[in-house]
Order: sequence, then C-alpha cells, then structure tokens
Amino acid sequence: MKQAQTMSLPTVITESAALAAFCARLESEAFITVDTEFMREKTYFPQLCLVQIAGSNEAAAIDPLASDLDLTPLYTLLANEHVLKVFHACRQDIEIFYHHAGKVPSPIYDTQIAAMVCGYGESAGYESLVNKILHRSVDKSSRFTDWSKRPLTEKQLTYAMDDVLHLREIYAALQKRLTETGRAHWINEEMQPLLDPKTYDMDPNDAWRKIRLRQNSPRYLAMAQAAARWRELTARERNVPRGRVMKDETLAEVAHTKPEDFVGLQAIRGFYPTMSATHYESLFAMLKEAETLPSSEWPRIPAKPAMPEGSEAIVDLLRLLLKACAAKHHVVPRLIADKDDLELLAIGTRENIHALTGWRYEIFGEHALRLLSGNVAIKADGKNGITFIDL
Repeated sequence: MKQAQTMSLPTVITESAALAAFCARLESEAFITVDTEFMREKTYFPQLCLVQIAGSNEAAAIDPLASDLDLTPLYTLLANEHVLKVFHACRQDIEIFYHHAGKVPSPIYDTQIAAMVCGYGESAGYESLVNKILHRSVDKSSRFTDWSKRPLTEKQLTYAMDDVLHLREIYAALQKRLTETGRAHWINEEMQPLLDPKTYDMDPNDAWRKIRLRQNSPRYLAMAQAAARWRELTARERNVPRGRVMKDETLAEVAHTKPEDFVGLQAIRGFYPTMSATHYESLFAMLKEAETLPSSEWPRIPAKPAMPEGSEAIVDLLRLLLKACAAKHHVVPRLIADKDDLELLAIGTRENIHALTGWRYEIFGEHALRLLSGNVAIKADGKNGITFIDL
C-alpha cells in the first residue's frame, strides 16, 4: 500500500509576519483543510501545540507556542465566511479555537460526518478513510508524542502535515459523491449544532448530567449538581482535569453522604485529597446551600414516557424500517434516528423528534409516519431489501 506524498521539509511558521502573509494568501481559497495537535492530559483547558492548514497549493504548520507569535491572522482566516474550513471529527478542534478566539470558525465541514452520510460506517475514522478512499496507509508512530516539547522533529511535523494533505483529497472525494447523490445540503444541516457556541460552553450547573449517578431523587440530584458545579469551577480555576480534583465515583458518593466538613469528606471511601483542607470549604458551602433550596428548585430527570402494551413490537417494526432505509441510502442508522426517536414515534409523539426533520424525514421519517398511520405496509424483497405497498 503506497504512502502519502508529503513535503520533505514541512513549513513551520513561528513569526507573525510570515503567518499574516500565509493567511492572506489563503483568503482567496474556496476551502482549506485544518487540523490541530494539542495536549490536555494534565490540564482542564487543552494546550494548543500546533495548527496545520493546507490550501490548494501550499500548506504549513503554525506553532502557537512560538514566542510573540500573533495568532490574529489565523483567527481572522477561520472566521472568513468565504473560505470553507474542512476538519475531520472537528468538535475538539473547534472547541479549542472557540476558547482561544472567542468565536466559532465558520463555515465548517466535517469529513467524519460526511463519510457517515456516504456510507463509510459508524466511526468513519480518519485512518479508515485514508485507506478506503486514497488507498494509502497512515504512519501512527507520532500520534501520542509530546506535542508541547520543542523542537518538534521532522517525523512529527511530517505526520502532522499529512493529516491536512490527505484531508484535501478526502474532502474532494466525499463532496463529489454527495453532489452526485444530491446530499450536499444534508451536511449543511449537520454542521449547525457544531456552529453553535453553546456546544462548547459547559455550564457548571449542568456538569452533573455527564456523571453516572447512583439514584435520581431530586434531593440527591441537587447534591450532585452542587458537587459537580464545585468540581467544574475548581478545575477551571486550577486548570487541571476534573478527575484530578475529584473522581466521578467519589463525587457521586459525596452527593449521597453530604459531608459537612473535611473530616466527613475523608471518611468517604476512595477520596484522596488533592488540595489543602481549606480548598474544600466552598464544596461544603455549596452542598449546604443546595440542601436548603426549596424542593421546587431541585433538578429533576424527566421520566421517560410509559410504553403501552404492544409498543415494543412497534419499536421493533420501526427499527426494521430504519435499517432498511439506512441500507437503501447507504447511511449509518444512528445518524438518522436513535432508540429514543423510535420509542417516541411508537407511542404517538410527533414533537421534537430529530428523525422527523430535514433530510431524515425525506429518507425515513415520512415512511415511518405512513407505516404508523396504516397507510403503507412493508414487504420483504430479496433484491431490494424491502418495498412499500400503499394500502
């Protein structure tokens, strides 16, 4: 299997004038490919270590750790509405740019989502696309190197630049296929959540929702919310990973036992202090405040709608329909509808169902509603999977 054709000497930009000139040249491009290398194992906020960008005729690695490098031209380019920014699995990259520049890059295109729409599987990993579309292999030996260490080796830079060079060709191939199948507008719909700043702003009051908790009583959830908010704020202030402040399992136990002081906190199995005792005083204060709130202000997890007798069979029928529609259109099923969508459809709900919007409605939602209303039946077809019969 052939390797990628890469630059023998990757261009690294460490000076502001060179960055400004490079970005100015790319302002006339229809699209650019973008990737980053970052470290976040020891910090709350990712440490941006390298930004790789490729246009149609040139590519460069931008070193944000270079002293006195003004990144303003980079952020201006990323905000240029006339230049499409192409990423692969872009959520973390965009999160970094958003927190550094205060603005989400726009417009954007995620080749991972495009690949899922084109039928390349659920994960649609970058290496897999390089293999399947470009028939090349990826040298993964530099993936977990220390990107914050300077100087970067030529091997590291070549690995990093290959990402955006491959991405130019992958984007072209995917976009060609989407245009031929009339699905280019599907990608525009999928990019909207990624363009919303709320996607990258973690509200400390909502941090508890990402933790596997022991129970769902409102009182317990109020304690969990307070403990998770304290951990989130502390991790941000100290710029350390959440787990370095307190493990999820410990946090869940804190919500259960509601310690009032450091002695009570130390009694919790699995608790290992990472700060002095005084740093936990704000935790105890938040727990006490949460417990004294009116019960009407305690958080609640909405109960799932009851599934009437016989509805499970309807869910199974919808799941069969989903698989058939996904196979027919070469789209990953979970990109069209999830279990919650199917269950809501089965019990008669029609509001706020993702599968009934946009292109999902075109290829699945409309058929699902016709099936549920008794206006159509499905028939097994050995050649085409299933066919629809109007009733």
